[in-house]
Amino acid sequence: MPIEWWVVLATLTGPIVAVQTQKWIERATEKRRRRYVIFNALMANRATKLADDYVRALNLIDIEFLPGKFRPAKNRAVINAWRALFGELHNGPKEGETNIQLYDAWNHRCEDRLVELLAAMSTALGFPFSNEELRRGIYYPKGHGERDQAQLAILNGVRQLVEGKQSLPMRITDAPNSPELIKLQSQLNEKMANAYAADGALKVRIISE
Repeated sequence: MPIEWWVVLATLTGPIVAVQTQKWIERATEKRRRRYVIFNALMANRATKLADDYVRALNLIDIEFLPGKFRPAKNRAVINAWRALFGELHNGPKEGETNIQLYDAWNHRCEDRLVELLAAMSTALGFPFSNEELRRGIYYPKGHGERDQAQLAILNGVRQLVEGKQSLPMRITDAPNSPELIKLQSQLNEKMANAYAADGALKVRIISE
């Protein structure tokens, strides 16, 4: 092929290759950004695992860290770690179980699986976090914990009321103290007592017209 044809071919295909390369770079950058968002959400809510952002981030792992052509081993490690955590979350104590030791052991296992997941994600994204940093580097004020516990207690109490499993306690702390009302109440009680005979039978008097 004459050199002129190579020049024409390069001139025609150059912009096309450049555009496709730019699009590929943009897709890769956006995918990496979404993975950062997931990792940031999990890191920020390590101490508040009921947060919506935490749950949403976990459910996006299967999509965003799906192993592809590039770095499949690191992404596969993330998926495997998430599956291990997922299995542990669904293998907790049975409903109604009151053994505190079982709950503590289960919480520790879930915490271990979460650290393994964050470590795998950290490696895949190029962060140099150690397992100890991922486990201990959490700031969660005591007041936040007390607030969350109070909110859960309130919600649980409301649910018990709605389901009819609990009643609303009531106590009279201030009764009417009007002298006239007290006198009338005393008279009524006396008349009701006189209406019954000694054996408890109600006395009836018939008055003819």
